[in-house]
Amino acid sequence: MRFIGAILCSTAAVGASLTVPAAVATSAVHCTAEFGADDTIVDGDTGCRAVGDEAGQAHSAGYGGVGYARATLGASSLGVGIAGGVGASEGVGGVPLALGFGPDAMASSSVTDDDPTDGAARAVAIAFFGSRAHVGAVDGSVQCLGAGAIAWDEGTGATCVGTPFGTWASLPR
Repeated sequence: MRFIGAILCSTAAVGASLTVPAAVATSAVHCTAEFGADDTIVDGDTGCRAVGDEAGQAHSAGYGGVGYARATLGASSLGVGIAGGVGASEGVGGVPLALGFGPDAMASSSVTDDDPTDGAARAVAIAFFGSRAHVGAVDGSVQCLGAGAIAWDEGTGATCVGTPFGTWASLPR
């Protein structure tokens, strides 16, 4: 596990060092939706959309990318796109998080929590530079494609990591 941790930290450091300067130079937009709101902002290649019902909280941001978040039944969703990346999260209860860093990166995270009051459903998808990371709401499956992808579903325990050296995945419980 230490080897996997070293790969994750290295990938995150390299990705951040390459995307953060580009993101700072581009426009930034932030969308927030609570109490049944639907907030959309588009500024050139940068955009965000946040949709929430009466109990959900959705937050999204685009820093030279596109962020999308949808929250229903008490979910707290976050989607962030940076430097050409896309982060899209949807939650029916629970806490989904999706971050897309760099050109053509796509991260999507979906959760469905059968008991929204327990806060147990959490999912994280992070993609770097042309990679794909996905967490599915129905079965808690995870998918990592490319050299920089991380996906995790707390409910099923499923995890995957895509690195330049290959892809590692654990099966759902």
